[in-house]
Amino acid sequence: MKDIALIVANYLLKNASKDEIESLAEWKNRSNRNLTFVKLMEEYWNYVGEEETNSRIDIARQRLLTRIDATSQYEAQRLKPVSYLIKIAATIILIVSIAGLSVYIASETGFFTQKNWVVVSTEAGQQSKVTLPDGTTVWLNADTEVKYSTTKDERMVKLSGEAYFEVEHAPDLPFVVDMRNVSIRVLGTKFSASHYPDSKMTEATLLTGKISMTIQEISQDIELQSGQKVAYDSNKTGFIKTSVRAKDHVLWRYGILVFDNESFNDLIQKLERYYAVDFIYEESDFEDIHYTGKLDNLSIEKVLEFINLTIPVAYEIDNKTIKLNSK
Repeated sequence: MKDIALIVANYLLKNASKDEIESLAEWKNRSNRNLTFVKLMEEYWNYVGEEETNSRIDIARQRLLTRIDATSQYEAQRLKPVSYLIKIAATIILIVSIAGLSVYIASETGFFTQKNWVVVSTEAGQQSKVTLPDGTTVWLNADTEVKYSTTKDERMVKLSGEAYFEVEHAPDLPFVVDMRNVSIRVLGTKFSASHYPDSKMTEATLLTGKISMTIQEISQDIELQSGQKVAYDSNKTGFIKTSVRAKDHVLWRYGILVFDNESFNDLIQKLERYYAVDFIYEESDFEDIHYTGKLDNLSIEKVLEFINLTIPVAYEIDNKTIKLNSK
């Protein structure tokens, strides 16, 4: 069956085909939860209030999540522990589906646009997977914004942060990623790219296919083959191209962070974004320290203990603030 989120979106937009309507009816009949999900989406999609039109999906999603959460809490009182865990898992799946669905509807209807740009973003501590209107799949890492638009000549993405792209092949419509001082041009491939406003580093790692990377500041064009990475440091106005285990550079999608000779400051910045915390430390105490390792779905406390094995640090955690001192 076609992705149910896309079918529901087409249904709400009144663009569903006969086959999609039949598939949706079959899916609703599978369980009361499926039926309730569609009813709630339809109810709040058609909700009319005093709010601005381009905030309608936000209103719908928030109200729907509130309704689901309240229902889960009520029903959980009657469930055994194992059933309760299953209920939580089912609710999480619904929330993920709603998030993806709302982004798809946004792109199809023009909501959440800025001068013809479709905008998708995450905050610190969040990640998201979305499908752009051209069919390209994008995974957004924490604290990332992606803006998407098309012209008759190209598909354009403006990236601030880190994202992994699986680009839909379109020979006559190149896919361009703009990261302020660096641009990447592809036809259809899988790659990751990273450029945060607070960092001087811009990186790209190619998993499959071929991409062309242009660095405006030094008028340099670089071609990447599968398994290659380019890192550009605007402070040094130079780049380094290396062969890497490319899949390691997108493991953050699964909660796994990989560091390869990372400076301590860069390590801390990534941890701040990933865990939505703030570190307080004296940078000069750690300026010559680098870190190599893999952090696999660990809590921030476990991360600090793990780092302490190779970089001796003392730390104090106060809610979302972490104070570090070298030992």
